[in-house]
Amino acid sequence: MNDRLKYLFIYFTLALYFVPHCSAQVDWSTLPFKDGEEVKYIVYYNWGMLWVPAGEVKFTVKEHDAHLQFDVIGRSYSSYDAMFKVRDYYTSRVDKETLLPTTFRRNIHEGNYIRYDSITFDQHAHKLEEYFGRTKDKAKRFDFEVGKAVQDMVSVIYKLRTTDICGLAEGTNIPLSIFFDKELFDINVQYLGKENKKIKNLGKVTAYHLQPELIDGYVFSEGDLMDIWVSDDANKIPLLIESPITIGSVKAVLQSTSGLKQEIDYTY
Repeated sequence: MNDRLKYLFIYFTLALYFVPHCSAQVDWSTLPFKDGEEVKYIVYYNWGMLWVPAGEVKFTVKEHDAHLQFDVIGRSYSSYDAMFKVRDYYTSRVDKETLLPTTFRRNIHEGNYIRYDSITFDQHAHKLEEYFGRTKDKAKRFDFEVGKAVQDMVSVIYKLRTTDICGLAEGTNIPLSIFFDKELFDINVQYLGKENKKIKNLGKVTAYHLQPELIDGYVFSEGDLMDIWVSDDANKIPLLIESPITIGSVKAVLQSTSGLKQEIDYTY
């Protein structure tokens, strides 16, 4: 498996909770998440004809006086570590009014790939200060002018969950901007409408079907497509993500939820 799985992770987070923007200002009283929310996914890797449970990803929300904090932890199972060990930790702190990030930190270990990444955002001046390197001690400082407000790899998930689907037509492309690895990525996500989808442990559900544009040359090949099915309810939680990678394919399946603002009777 390619040790640049960070590029796969960005799509699993960027497209996980995709809902198109309708307004720039967040109505705090109507946010679809709250302090203490926790959502977990099992990640499967396709090995020939067999889907192997390789690890899990957990997303949590914490509310502080001045900001919201979003944490993501990704881990491979001990039984899978010998093949490809993953220990990923992400933290994003965002302004409560705009859900734009003020700071972001990533500390990851994926196979032979180890990376520390810390970004401070000046959203008004459209400037970023990034410390990037193999470890925190070896990280070097980089400064960027991006020309617009941008999201990080985690904050984009929750920003997009706050907005409504405003009568989008099937086939609509939605542009998104996100900064990581010393680079600004502008990515389109195509909305393919609603459909009934059979999902492991949930049965057939009505879900929004989405396809993000992929970046060639890392873990994806030209023409590859990722498919995401998002819950048709107030939480807008991804239920299933499927994607090819350079060797084989992967999928993430909703495992459990707790602390939801809008309680839903999911069955696992």
